[in-house]
Amino acid sequence: MQAIAFKNTVLLKRGIWLSAATLILFVVAPSALNGDLWRNPLPSAIAVGILCAALGYFFWKTQMHRLADAVLDCRDSLKVRRGRVEDAIPFSKVAAVEVSSSGGFHRITVRLRERSKFGNRVEFLPQASLWSNLTAIRSLAKDLGERAHRQSV
Repeated sequence: MQAIAFKNTVLLKRGIWLSAATLILFVVAPSALNGDLWRNPLPSAIAVGILCAALGYFFWKTQMHRLADAVLDCRDSLKVRRGRVEDAIPFSKVAAVEVSSSGGFHRITVRLRERSKFGNRVEFLPQASLWSNLTAIRSLAKDLGERAHRQSV
């Protein structure tokens, strides 16, 4: 078994959520400390609303919550974990493997023939050693795709 996903995905996702919560706190804190939040909450509500809309757009665009926390290559299957949910996905169930670079992150998307515990696809960040090497990420995806094709035939 070989780990092919970024080992600190959980920390990355928690860090992004914590950063979003901290930003909201920093927007509300000055008004709350001055007492203006209770007398005239409208300016703070507008600022928090705009920030939440921007954060919502960021989370929708990057789909960070969909990333698998761990992906192990077991030669004939992928062992995937996201949160407390784990599943072994045989390569015979893999339809395609793609590399996408949305939101500034290179990620590998494994499209499935049949729905799994994670839905119709599994997305994960490749190991950190590959982040700046798009050719190596594509090579990994191609290898996974070729093994899936051999298993399905």
